[in-house]
Amino acid sequence: MNELDVRVAVWIAKGRPSKEARDLCIAGVAAAACHSGADQLILERDDSLMGADRKLIASILRQEKNIDLKYQHAAPHEYPLLWVSDAVAWCYSSGGDWKRRAEPLVEHRLIML
Repeated sequence: MNELDVRVAVWIAKGRPSKEARDLCIAGVAAAACHSGADQLILERDDSLMGADRKLIASILRQEKNIDLKYQHAAPHEYPLLWVSDAVAWCYSSGGDWKRRAEPLVEHRLIML
């Protein structure tokens, strides 16, 4: 994985219920995408979360006055780079040597308070 020419940002929301942590991280990712000039945001598809994700992202886009960013949910086989984010998230949640191994890919760490 470290041989890939990719970099990731990790959003961390410890000590929060899962839904609240996810919402904080999704909002952070959407705002960062707006500020970076990205034209597309792709999230891994989870049918049980798609509706809430769409509402949250739409709200962030309105706040940021961004009408250009397109967003969608997709399966990892549709966008293989989703595998990278899954792998790094798993390494971070596992900690220890796994987290150390993922560090070369991590460009930014943001802790959501």
